[in-house]
Amino acid sequence: MVVAVGGSGRHARVVLEAADLAGLPVHGVLSDDLGTGESFFGSHRVLGGLDRLRDRAFLQGSRVHLGTGDRAVRRSMAELVQAGGGRLGTIIHPAGIVSPSAVISAGAFIAAGAIVGVGAVLAEACLVNTGASIDHDYRLDFRVCVGPGARLAGTVRCEADVHIGLGACILQGLRLGRGAVVGAGAVVTRDVAAGQTVVGCPARPLKR
Repeated sequence: MVVAVGGSGRHARVVLEAADLAGLPVHGVLSDDLGTGESFFGSHRVLGGLDRLRDRAFLQGSRVHLGTGDRAVRRSMAELVQAGGGRLGTIIHPAGIVSPSAVISAGAFIAAGAIVGVGAVLAEACLVNTGASIDHDYRLDFRVCVGPGARLAGTVRCEADVHIGLGACILQGLRLGRGAVVGAGAVVTRDVAAGQTVVGCPARPLKR
């Protein structure tokens, strides 16, 4: 597996530590900020820049994990890997709790202290951050990011590219439309439309 470092690189360090603790072999990282052969977070070596995600031969040789929490960067990297016929790699921190009945698709990252409940379904490239809790029978579509300490009650449905901020709470049975954003600490008590940003307690659409 290789880890593609996007954004500041801080999330990539979280990912690499989780992989190391889980005993997953990481062959190196891709980074535009460091030269080939340089070290990144300990003994991990840079294999090249993010342009390697356009190299079909490279993609066929290894799974790629998306080492960024930035949803726009995450989406673009995932699309490059998939367009090139590559495969996404999954990393689950050993201190994460995942129900045996949960379905975890390729490319997911589940951080330390995260809880993934009974009957949960995570589509490709989802991110469940440190201490986040996702209850029973919910579904996260492609590239959904759940922030640290967020809480999703049972049967919640998040469409693709939803971002849920730190410490937010989503009440049972709600639906968050594609590309919706939930602000940090928000308490969502009703469905959120596609592309809408909600903040506050109870959460309301952000006025621009």
